Amino acid sequence: MEKILFISPSTLDRKSLISTLIVCIFPTLILGWLFFRNLAANNTFVITFIFGITAAIFLSMSVLGFICTPCKYILTKSELIIKRHYKDIVIPLQNIQLIRLMMPDDKKGMTGIASADACFGWWGYYRTSKHKKLNVFTRRYSNWTLIVTDRKKYVIAPDDPQLINAVAQQIGKTETEMQPTISAPTNQWYKFIPIAIIAPVMLFIYMGYKQPRVVFCSDAFKLKGLYGVNIPLGSIAKADTIAWREMPAISIRTNGISLMKVHRGNFRTKDGDKIRLSVNSGSSPVIRIVDRNGAVYYINRKNAAETRQIFNKINQ
Repeated sequence: MEKILFISPSTLDRKSLISTLIVCIFPTLILGWLFFRNLAANNTFVITFIFGITAAIFLSMSVLGFICTPCKYILTKSELIIKRHYKDIVIPLQNIQLIRLMMPDDKKGMTGIASADACFGWWGYYRTSKHKKLNVFTRRYSNWTLIVTDRKKYVIAPDDPQLINAVAQQIGKTETEMQPTISAPTNQWYKFIPIAIIAPVMLFIYMGYKQPRVVFCSDAFKLKGLYGVNIPLGSIAKADTIAWREMPAISIRTNGISLMKVHRGNFRTKDGDKIRLSVNSGSSPVIRIVDRNGAVYYINRKNAAETRQIFNKINQ
């Protein structure tokens, strides 16, 4: 093996780590958890399928980002090696014409052509106003370094910027264009696509988990929120309270949401009966309302005293 002259690790700095958690890891965990929850509960196929496919996409992004971004840069007497888990990128030193830290005008208008951003770093092909095509292999926001060869342009980000001087000495340069360490390229609209996908899902989860607001009108009892209910008081045939253990066993959710201990929407029991739930699992008592059309509602709150207060108002 050829003698190694210099090794610089390539690690995630704080900004790139936070970006990776937000863009890849957290969405994968949340969507995966929702997928298995819906699968175990035999919920609507379409909802389960959407969660599963979306989780798989984010998981693929995470895996590709991990194996395609660099873990270190190795300098030998004849090559600069971009070491990756998937496949190394080898740049012969004899082909390098220039190596220097990138300037703001190098990054102006930076757009991905076939790339991945903030997934354990940045990798793939990019275009800027100044450079038609850049081969980017970085893991951190700082120390972005431009390498110009006779055929391609590369961007690396070594933890140790002394790698630039070491390469310059090997290619016979007496001076290098050293510039202050700067941040990664400014955000472009396409970088917000993962957030645009995740934000509605997170909002849906929040709205589903949040307890609906209780409203008593002169002629109706209402729960305002996601999968709320509106029960005319004159249509109530029966109202009583039961313990949680007396709740009917659920077979499938037909149109609703289940998040941990929260169940809201339309469900079907194992006996085939259709019911409407707005409950927190395990919390007793549970208000059971049957209207004159035979529709059955089960309602409770996290606080037992609040549930009893609602029941008393319904009776009044």
